[in-house]
Amino acid sequence: MKGAPRSLEEWLFYKLMNSPGFHRFVRNVYYKVNGINPQHMEPMSKTDRLFHPTAFQKFKAYRMLFWDEMRSTVGLPRLTDKYFKK
Repeated sequence: MKGAPRSLEEWLFYKLMNSPGFHRFVRNVYYKVNGINPQHMEPMSKTDRLFHPTAFQKFKAYRMLFWDEMRSTVGLPRLTDKYFKK
């Protein structure tokens, strides 16, 4: 939390959002509503589904963003806007 909350309502909101018990309760309600058995949920490893770019892919991305920033500095339109959702 950055600084003191402005009101009691805001303080209660932050306490609720930082509470693991609340998130556990919401997860259980979600499982019941959607008919999911929590015992059958397999733990998902974070490294299984992550994309690991090669050094060449990183270089290409850096080069593209660098030149796009140079274009926007001199007032030309960005070329990479078509790759990002607005």
